[in-house]
Amino acid sequence: MISSVRDFHQRNRHSLRSLLRFALYLLAFFLICMTYWVGDNFGEPQLEQVLYHIQFGMEGLVDTDAELIKSFINIAVILPISCALLLVLLETAIGLFLTHGSKHRLAKIVSVANVSLLRGIYWAIGHRAPIYSFIIAMAYFGAQFSILAFLHNQFGKDYFAENYVYPAKVAISPIKPKNLVLIYVESLEDSYQNPKVFGRNLLQSLDKLGGISFKNYRQAPGTGWTIAGITSTQCALPLKSVSLYDGNGIGENIKTFLPNAVCLGDVLHGFGYHNVYMGSDALAFSGKGKFFQDHHYDEVYGKDELRGELTDAEMNDWGLYDDDLLVKVKAKLIELHDAQRPFNLTITTIDTHGPDGFFSKRCKQDGAKDFAGIVECTSNQVAELVQFIKKSGYIKNTNVVILGDHLAMYNPVYDKLDKLPARHVYNRMISRTPLTKSRDNVLHFDMFPTILEFMGFKIQGGRLGLGFNAISKDAVAPSPNEFEEMNEDLLNQSDEYLDLWKPQEPATQQDIPKTDTLH
Repeated sequence: MISSVRDFHQRNRHSLRSLLRFALYLLAFFLICMTYWVGDNFGEPQLEQVLYHIQFGMEGLVDTDAELIKSFINIAVILPISCALLLVLLETAIGLFLTHGSKHRLAKIVSVANVSLLRGIYWAIGHRAPIYSFIIAMAYFGAQFSILAFLHNQFGKDYFAENYVYPAKVAISPIKPKNLVLIYVESLEDSYQNPKVFGRNLLQSLDKLGGISFKNYRQAPGTGWTIAGITSTQCALPLKSVSLYDGNGIGENIKTFLPNAVCLGDVLHGFGYHNVYMGSDALAFSGKGKFFQDHHYDEVYGKDELRGELTDAEMNDWGLYDDDLLVKVKAKLIELHDAQRPFNLTITTIDTHGPDGFFSKRCKQDGAKDFAGIVECTSNQVAELVQFIKKSGYIKNTNVVILGDHLAMYNPVYDKLDKLPARHVYNRMISRTPLTKSRDNVLHFDMFPTILEFMGFKIQGGRLGLGFNAISKDAVAPSPNEFEEMNEDLLNQSDEYLDLWKPQEPATQQDIPKTDTLH
């Protein structure tokens, strides 16, 4: 009886030990596989980007690329479970073989191996293998996501508070304001202009549109994915996770998107503009729809709102192909002009999204056979939209801004891009009135005041948020070390940044006044 009880407890201990080892193996392999999957699909994102999407973007996860989700399940879920189970089974088989010989059926798996070798391996690393695996996984995870930089962000100086200029406190005056068509082209960068890399200038049709472009449009921290690129260019501030920093539940209960920040849509709304957003993917993903809705966009359209009669087979895994989107954009543009009211039409494309891009019907007809062909085809379609604006006479009272939302992430030509000594975000400003630049070095944040100046507004001091006007001769220039300082300290913990996310009581909400100036 005593022997039976002892055997029972011993089996329970073995089972518990095996379960704990399995759990540690599983965690280690999940970290390794998940880190590999992120790097393979998105390049080298900072941890802030991952945390942001976990915090704000999970609502729209089911609306992302189906192949992306499938690959995540295969690589980051099924593979770690399989590897952890296999290792625990092998360890158990080795242990049984060394203690019971080959009599146990599980021990027969390793019965052909050298006993001395198995015993040496088992006693040398067998007990510590899960710990070693976890340490290796953490090292790999830390290197991929720059954990040391993330830790620095928790304790470094508050760069944001020292440099942020509240737009609501800046006088903005309309001189001869025009309409705006603002086009964010997914992952578009200047590198695609390089004929030495791609055999031709893939962006030639855009370059022929005229206007001006800034040669050195660099990507600062907190701007390197779509919603971050939009927020940084329209609000002149970075995006970062707030749930780790707040002490009063901001991150857990985000119901509005930067409610205390004044952004492009807010300013234009105050001057009577009708703001419209049209994008290919679902509004729920990454809080994109919430951003536009909370910052005075009157009409907000995403995948579900624009699909109309399109079937699933006629859309890509994110939503509408660019050719279908731009047909609807052109119709909306005609409608907005006919209304004879000042407007801002903001667009985001999708076909050049990694990891593989999407071949629309139009691009297939044009002969696109690879990712470079998709980039060229999308550029041609955007150029055709601008040509339509010019030929229709809309350019008389409408200015156009074309921006890459961020640098390209992992895609089929990423190895070529990654070898270039410098990479810059594509940009072009097109109007009937000639423009001059005050400098060529710009960041995402500079687009907020620069776009307003470009439209015909005068900004006192030329600064909004973290941005500096880049087309005004009398505007203050940023520090020569601005980019390096931002790389070091921009994402540091900041109470002032968190205040921009705090919910407002209805009675204290700040309305953007419909007057000739903003103070």
